[in-house]
Amino acid sequence: MKQETKIIALVLGFLFVFLSGFGLGATKGITVNVNGGAAVQTGGEAAPATQPAAPATTQPAAPATTQPAAPADTTTPAAEATTPADNAGASAGAVPQTKAEIAAAYNKAINDAKHYTGKVTLKKHDIIDVQLKDLPAIAEKIITPVIANLTKTEPKEETFDGGKGTADTTRELKNWIIPGGGRDAALQEAGIASATATPNGDGGYTMVITLIAETSTFDGTSTTSEPTHHKSIMDPLELGSLDLGPITISNADLRYPGATMTATVDGQGRLVALKQQLPLEGTGTGKAGISITLNLGGSMDGTYELIYA
Repeated sequence: MKQETKIIALVLGFLFVFLSGFGLGATKGITVNVNGGAAVQTGGEAAPATQPAAPATTQPAAPATTQPAAPADTTTPAAEATTPADNAGASAGAVPQTKAEIAAAYNKAINDAKHYTGKVTLKKHDIIDVQLKDLPAIAEKIITPVIANLTKTEPKEETFDGGKGTADTTRELKNWIIPGGGRDAALQEAGIASATATPNGDGGYTMVITLIAETSTFDGTSTTSEPTHHKSIMDPLELGSLDLGPITISNADLRYPGATMTATVDGQGRLVALKQQLPLEGTGTGKAGISITLNLGGSMDGTYELIYA
């Protein structure tokens, strides 16, 4: 996600330069949407189609089962139904239940994947969609194609062996899975607003974790207040560490309403899928010849898939 945060910062920098060139010092509303969940939404719409069919099948089956030997047939299915239930219960016993247990399980899944020494293929995709509002028509016409080019991203894929890329040996698995910079995940119970873990059919489970709301204040020289819990498992926007060239950001107040992480672990306890949804909004003042105030709102999303050899 480091590349994604840098792109957003560069977009903001580009806007400062462009608007100052047009002499536009008034406050302009800017909305930045980074959304990688389109495929998930499509899948969600397809699901209802399966639900109506279920009731139709259930109604005919009920009378047929009742008229034959109800007691004998009922006993047999009941025994069979009990067996899967017992298996599910045994599987569910390994599924974390409390916030503390889910935090520990999440950290272990992420960090085990980051330091995995076997062979694994990682596919990831960060999709950036920037929308600008309340800009003069001429500015919007010129900026739109430039922003589209700046924010264009492509899915990335690399096979790692021993933690190193096989196609590009400079790539390290620990840096390809968030949090970046080789940092390990260090989620704490105190940072969780809500968390659930649901058993999967393969003996694994899926964790959905939403963080508490946090803020980050940038004073123009360094990030004086960081979103501690967001930073513990992802890569929030850090303006103080980015090179914006001729752009000088005097101050910025960023708000994180609460990111959501969805992590799927297989029956062997290995991370196989990860999704990040990071809402972000805020205001900031920058200089590129003249002072300009911008309003920022949007999100930073990413998806990861791991396929083990």
